Amino acid sequence: MSPLSGKSAIVTGASRGIGLAIARALAREGVRLGLLSRSQPDVGGVFVATDLADPGQIPGAVRQLVERLGTVDYLINNAGTFLEQAVPEIQLADWERVLHVNLTAPFLLTREVLPHMIARRQGRIVNIASTASTQGYLHQSAYCASKHGLLGFGRSLAIEAKPYNIHVHTLCPGGVDTDLIKGTYLGERLKGQLMINPEDIAEMVLFLLRQPDNIDLTEVVVRRFDPKQK
Repeated sequence: MSPLSGKSAIVTGASRGIGLAIARALAREGVRLGLLSRSQPDVGGVFVATDLADPGQIPGAVRQLVERLGTVDYLINNAGTFLEQAVPEIQLADWERVLHVNLTAPFLLTREVLPHMIARRQGRIVNIASTASTQGYLHQSAYCASKHGLLGFGRSLAIEAKPYNIHVHTLCPGGVDTDLIKGTYLGERLKGQLMINPEDIAEMVLFLLRQPDNIDLTEVVVRRFDPKQK
């Protein structure tokens, strides 16, 4: 039996891409799922339709999941949105949407779930960030700002949560093959190159959740590896 079997997890952005891959991987391990996304994911679990760009929807959505699940062992802050525009062209509403989804939503979700984990003195939080958390990219100022913020949030949260036996992991993948970058300059630049599959990131999440309590992996960077490239 999997060591994760019977545990419970909230996964955001679970209807496609990395989030769906994570949800399916957790389901195969016997994890009870609470799913937050705008559309119904193709995986079993308790689903609450939620637009994470609207901060007002998040507390109620989390309360519904907690009521149904009973406990929350794992929170996977995966949902994200992408914006590729030069700074003079970015509208304030677009800038704010990126920050709401990529940074404010993980904060609000964590704020709702953390007291339950503290009360039980156990839990794991995995933030899906990006290599854009550690460097800048052309015309990705909003996205990089949000992901840099998520990494900083995770670093501070890890210190705050440690006394309660709660582990915080920030996973920073680069070059994942999802719809998020299709039709963008970045997508065109990476076309034809070897990419990371969403299922690969899901396996990394499982790896983090399986770590013993005396191992602390606060940040993991996952980069594309192509032996043909020099």
